[in-house]
Amino acid sequence: MNTKLPSISLAVMVLLGGEAIAAEWQAVDQPYLKEQLATAPPLEPELLAAPARGVTSWTFQLIPNPDGKTYDALQWYFKSYSGPTWLYACDLGTGEVKKQRFPDRRQIHMHGGILAPDGKYYIVTPDWNAGMNLFVYDPATNLLEDRGILVPNLVGETRRLVLGPDGLIYGTGSYRRPAKAGAYCYDWKSDKLVRDYGPIGQDHAPHGAWGYSIGVDDQYIYVASGKIPWYLVAVNIKTGAEKLLARTKPGGNISVSPMNGGARAAVQSEPDAKQEYFWLYHGEMIPKTDNNPPWTSFQSPWDKAPPRPEVYRGQIDPADGKAYLWWRSAEDRARKPRPAPGATKPADLGWRRIELPDVETYPLPIHRLIPLPDGRLFGTAQAYSGRFLFDPKTGEGTPLGNGGPSIYALIVHGDKLYWSGYPSGPIDEFDPARPWTLLKGGPPGQEPPDIRSTKSNPRRVVASLFKETRVKKVFSAAAGADGRLYFGGAGIRDYSGGSFAWFDPKSGEYGGQWRPFSGYRIYWLTTALNGRYIVASTKTALDELRGDVRPASAKLFVWDTREKKIVRDFVPVPNARKAGPVVEVAPGRLIGTTEDPAVENGGLIYGVEIRAGKVLFIKKLPDTLRFRWGSGTTHWDFVKGPDGNVYTYLGNVLVRIRPAGARVEVLGRPGRVGRFCFAGNDLYLAGDKPVRRLPGVAAK
Repeated sequence: MNTKLPSISLAVMVLLGGEAIAAEWQAVDQPYLKEQLATAPPLEPELLAAPARGVTSWTFQLIPNPDGKTYDALQWYFKSYSGPTWLYACDLGTGEVKKQRFPDRRQIHMHGGILAPDGKYYIVTPDWNAGMNLFVYDPATNLLEDRGILVPNLVGETRRLVLGPDGLIYGTGSYRRPAKAGAYCYDWKSDKLVRDYGPIGQDHAPHGAWGYSIGVDDQYIYVASGKIPWYLVAVNIKTGAEKLLARTKPGGNISVSPMNGGARAAVQSEPDAKQEYFWLYHGEMIPKTDNNPPWTSFQSPWDKAPPRPEVYRGQIDPADGKAYLWWRSAEDRARKPRPAPGATKPADLGWRRIELPDVETYPLPIHRLIPLPDGRLFGTAQAYSGRFLFDPKTGEGTPLGNGGPSIYALIVHGDKLYWSGYPSGPIDEFDPARPWTLLKGGPPGQEPPDIRSTKSNPRRVVASLFKETRVKKVFSAAAGADGRLYFGGAGIRDYSGGSFAWFDPKSGEYGGQWRPFSGYRIYWLTTALNGRYIVASTKTALDELRGDVRPASAKLFVWDTREKKIVRDFVPVPNARKAGPVVEVAPGRLIGTTEDPAVENGGLIYGVEIRAGKVLFIKKLPDTLRFRWGSGTTHWDFVKGPDGNVYTYLGNVLVRIRPAGARVEVLGRPGRVGRFCFAGNDLYLAGDKPVRRLPGVAAK
């Protein structure tokens, strides 16, 4: 069944892919499409190289040894946030290395950690099905002990710990229902939970909650509860009574910095407001006028620790299963500082090397592929690992390395590749003709170039787009006719809306905006009319500028690269929360797809004229492109092939859409769905560990 809307009547025909699109663009009925999808044959892609391998190595701590002279170095490796995770405990006093497995489904990269007066390192991180899990590392044995669930039902992405003046450990986290922060007190001497204060402060629903930072004095616990909006909550240690000390407007910020005896708060009441600073003491906010806090500080365990050694981790990423940690004493660092003469050996400067044996790397599912001007493909795996090049001519893949942001948006401009993503929308420039240098260090003295340096490849050209756009995750990119690169994304945690940004590779200038998109998260950018227009497709969001009211329908926004502004926006499908991906199939005409708001698991194809902002047709489908925009743009795609047809998925079936009548042709089931791209007429699929190829798809 088709829903026909008024169309533009022009006595012209547009040729595309050998077919003609009438000015009065209409979609054909396909009564047998449901049956064709249900009986779609399996496709058997060629399995090629699997070049995406990696392991994440950024989590590291130094813990004082009981001898009062040396330290243990804790180097953590994990495949993904849920594991497998390994601890390499390196005793710098003896050179001993112990390898220990950390339980799965526990995140170590943002754990709460604190050195207690007994010299042990206390770690909290949630079992998301049970509550806050406690672990204790003992530098006397170089072993980690799992002490089980400390606080039932308390979870959270942030779980900070602080030592109180009473010698007890205080912690925070968050609850899902109600959406509140939490607080608790733990006695390390008796290994007992002294008190679980439960959910505290205001309910953040319908947003999530974060017990983001914590401080404590001899009477109160202070928790920054965020992030929409932020609250500063004081909890009486003895009675559990609460006081709300501060609240921001959406887009504001509150942070609590623990100090020995009290805490300091930084409060920004709204996005453009000046930050104010306060001492937190005895349940009150005291304006900070100098650096003299109103309490008497106590000595922390770190005050008794020996001088920290200098650590070099330039070879901590494994090569052939081996990784190396370099260190030298504080005395050697003071006597023999860097840089040193070129012929100097690391040992001459006091450096000592510890080998970390059998560090596992893992084959990683490919998340994204993009063709490069030289005919190769650039690919990346999950998060911050597994960058590679792939040559379609030979079928061989070349691993490049790890590092940079978690990549979601890729765009080719000239002979360079640019990308952005999470966190906060940095932009990197990569030259495929040069070697990858990021995290490719040698021994001390052979550090990789700073990522901002012109010697670095990739090179950081924009540190962050957050200030201009409040973006946390950039999802899509497009190149405009004005020479700018455009980026679309959304906020996470402290902002629900969308973000729109631009970058000029020639001048290095960049900018952006968020207010027009406060109720619309941008997940897809495309171009129209040879790049004059940038079209942003959105999903509705709770709009902080309109009292957290979600718009009824998602929109397409049209940015004119000549006028440098949004020239129109319109709703392609009434009552649809997602406008879905769109692509130009004839000058000024775009075809898009989204979920049918009136039919569960139903889909729609629609056609629009971008200059007039008009919808020309809407066609119902028996299934939908299953794009979970809450988790990004990894598991689906919507691409115009070299034959002028559009390729996408309906359910887990690969289909071809012929623009002239929006006719859907069923190709088959390729196995794991994912992003894809064309090289010639061949389709290359991400979504699995090997690169997969469906030859000649566009030629059929």
